[in-house]
Amino acid sequence: MELKKKIRVLVPTFILETLERDCEFFGITKEKLCNEIFLKFSLKFRSRYQDDMMFENKEYLQFTLNKANQRYYTDLLKELPEANDSEIIREIFSTYSVLVAFLREIYLFREKIIFLYSSLKEYRVLKIDTHHGVIEGRITKIYRCQENNYLKIDIEEQSYYVGQIRVIS
Repeated sequence: MELKKKIRVLVPTFILETLERDCEFFGITKEKLCNEIFLKFSLKFRSRYQDDMMFENKEYLQFTLNKANQRYYTDLLKELPEANDSEIIREIFSTYSVLVAFLREIYLFREKIIFLYSSLKEYRVLKIDTHHGVIEGRITKIYRCQENNYLKIDIEEQSYYVGQIRVIS
């Protein structure tokens, strides 16, 4: 039996605050969010944002890599022998955290957003699970909410946050 790979790394508090806010907003666990970030941001992390956060207090980020990401993590470490584990993880999560909310959301939910956008263009009727129950209708608009910078969609004159809905069909 393969042991789960636990990640524990000291990161700027700003990163943890961003992760907590997004976990709450998207209604997902920290484990799920961290694994998604690791997978989707590991190719974009050579930005060195962590160097710009030297004034920030540091706290530990701790999560367990899922099975698929464990293999990917091992491969990533082999590709980057000059960097240590902590540097890689810190930089991946720094890259995620410095983005505004709607850009983080676009990277995390790319497939869903592409589907919603094509449904808007094709004027397709969708069945969507929301906090208020299952609804059916056509998307009339996809946009960035001015108040909090997360993505919203309008369906049949009602607004929903993209990160909080689930497309059924």
